[in-house]
Amino acid sequence: MAIDGGDPGDGQMPDLPAAPASDHLTTAETSQRLVLAAGKLSRALCSMAALSAADGAALMLANEANGLHAVGGSTAEGLELEYAQEFERAGPAQESVAADQPVAVNDLADQAGPAYAQLARRAAPVRAVLSVPVRLDGAVIGALDFYRRTPGTWTDEQIALGEHLADTAANLVARLAAHP
Repeated sequence: MAIDGGDPGDGQMPDLPAAPASDHLTTAETSQRLVLAAGKLSRALCSMAALSAADGAALMLANEANGLHAVGGSTAEGLELEYAQEFERAGPAQESVAADQPVAVNDLADQAGPAYAQLARRAAPVRAVLSVPVRLDGAVIGALDFYRRTPGTWTDEQIALGEHLADTAANLVARLAAHP
């Protein structure tokens, strides 16, 4: 399945609910809505990290033109992990979205390839990452990452919880897109 749930390679993204067309917002109102939405997303990611017993959680969303982009994290190091994956165009989030399945990395430093070596350097002190695809209406729209500062195996229970929290993240993204 393609990122958009359509034909592979068609490059289309699923439509997110939009604010009503009658909403004509000023720049200040738009900025205020974005700040409120960012705050809600940050709090949700902090809660997801706590529920998963990870050191943090972060979210990347797909853009039809440029791939995955960092949109939020529960900590600065989580955002750095996402920025590194965005810059390198490699990493567990990229793999999770491409395969439409969870990707568990027990230690970034042990992964093969120059992109992972660079990712491990840029994302330090993050070591272990669980990346789960975020789906909306059956289409993969991004990845929810959980991370730890120490290497370690991700259990089946942690992966299942990550998938459940990715569904929650998708619902939040849809609500924020409609009414930040």
